[in-house]
Amino acid sequence: MILGEVVGVHIDPTFLKDGIFDTAAARPVARCGYAGDYAEVTALFQMTRPPA
Repeated sequence: MILGEVVGVHIDPTFLKDGIFDTAAARPVARCGYAGDYAEVTALFQMTRPPA
């Protein structure tokens, strides 16, 4: 287990829209496992949770 504390964050103002980070505009890359599988976020959608 690795524990850490975030002491600073640097965000390019280009990716802020109304003060909120625009994930799709930043197009982050995610490691998906196996030998070399990656995914790039290009779009976001919202999904509501079903009632408990």
